[in-house]
Amino acid sequence: MSARASAVLVVMLTLSAAVAQDDVETLLRHDNFLVFEAEAGEVVPIAVTSVRKAGFIYGDDLTVEVIDPNSERALRRLVPLGTAETIEFTAAATGMHAVRLAAGWNTVQAEVVGRPWALVAWQDVPVNICGAMAPLYFKVLENVESFKLSVSASVTGEAATVRIYGPDGQAVLDKTGDFDSPEKLEIEVPEGADGAVWCLTITDPEEEGLELDDVAFFLSGRIPPLLCEDPDWVEVFAAGEEYQPDLIDTVVQASDEVRLDAGQSATVAWQMAELPEGKTYALRVTGNDVDYPKELMLTINEGEPIAVPVTGNSTTETFTILIEREMLRQGENTMTLSQDPSGGSNVVLGGPIEVLIGDRISEFRGY
Repeated sequence: MSARASAVLVVMLTLSAAVAQDDVETLLRHDNFLVFEAEAGEVVPIAVTSVRKAGFIYGDDLTVEVIDPNSERALRRLVPLGTAETIEFTAAATGMHAVRLAAGWNTVQAEVVGRPWALVAWQDVPVNICGAMAPLYFKVLENVESFKLSVSASVTGEAATVRIYGPDGQAVLDKTGDFDSPEKLEIEVPEGADGAVWCLTITDPEEEGLELDDVAFFLSGRIPPLLCEDPDWVEVFAAGEEYQPDLIDTVVQASDEVRLDAGQSATVAWQMAELPEGKTYALRVTGNDVDYPKELMLTINEGEPIAVPVTGNSTTETFTILIEREMLRQGENTMTLSQDPSGGSNVVLGGPIEVLIGDRISEFRGY
């Protein structure tokens, strides 16, 4: 066994020991998505069990849909409430497939049999659990200094104990709350803990009057928002080109921070010494208090407008937006930033803004 393989094994054993629990099966509620890789022609078993929400009379059956790599719905199956079924799906295309599990107000247990799979934990498609969750593992990429976990349990008394463990098995986050209002928890990555597998657990609080039930959560930041029940599967979903470290040759500051009141615009200028061909170009844009789409817009050299992604109320986020080399000029360049007042916000902050040039730059517009 190589030294690298031995080190990975030690990390896996350390994490597994730290988060050891009884055999917990994740109960999913409402809409959830999981993903898996398949080759064209492969038969992929998808095992699902439709479970009635305990103590309630909801009539929702389970809907299972498979979305293929071409974004086509390749399968749709209705599974009656209270039944279990293993669906034999035959892949027509090679690549990443997504399974939508629509349980309504009831719940579902699900897995892709015989191969790695992961739950999707994006902002637009969060994980929705109900009363139980197995430990979930994910990858913190190299050079990532922090990331965020957003948690919501909107009914008073429904709560959660949320723990995140670093690769050494130590809890980096340990928080119990009712999460009546969505909370965005920022996790700082300790030195040397990047480029490794981490673990997330959500369990029943020990505090009297708090009980684990409905919890929605998602990851954001420069980490793959894909969670696996088996730590050995994590690298399968973190091996794509978009998750490799950036290779940046040149960073040019285009703007310091710019404050824009409602309806205000501002123009800044900067110099580009050279524009090499065959490279990837991007903007690194920091926005603050961008509450709605297209509230903060920017144009380069009077070109097509670019929308800075939503950060959230009083929240700062840094994004990487790919651009074309032809948008820039050798010599002086200008950028106009403008605030759209139609959403009722009073002020946004844009910047600092940098132009990046390199061989590989991953776009990040948030999750």
